[in-house]
Amino acid sequence: MLKGFFTAAGTLLIVVLILYLAYVCSKYIGRAGRIKGTSRYIRMADQITIGQDRTIAVIQTGTGYLLLGITASHITVLKELGAEELQEIENPDGQKTEFADFRSVMDRIGKRKRNE
Repeated sequence: MLKGFFTAAGTLLIVVLILYLAYVCSKYIGRAGRIKGTSRYIRMADQITIGQDRTIAVIQTGTGYLLLGITASHITVLKELGAEELQEIENPDGQKTEFADFRSVMDRIGKRKRNE
C-alpha cells in the first residue's frame, strides 16, 4: 500500500517537474526570438514569417530602412523605406502587437475553455 503511494507521488512529482521545465524553456525560447543584434550600424526593426523558410524583415540602416525578403537561399531588397513610411500596426481590438509569452498564451486558452 505504502509502496503504491510513493510510486504515484514520485510520478506526479516527475510530471510537475517536466511541466515546470517546459515552461522555463519556452520562456527563454520566446525571448531568443526578440534578441537584438549587437551591430553598431544596422539592426532588425521587425520581421514576420510568411511561410516555411520565408521571412519579410525591416532592417534599420542609419536613418533609412530596407524591406527585405529572406529565404533559405536568397536575401532580396524589396524596397528602401524612409522613417515616415513606417507605421505601427494595431490589432483589431485596438491593442499594439506584442510578443506572447507562455503564461499569457495559457491564460488565453484557459479563458476560452471556461467560456465554452
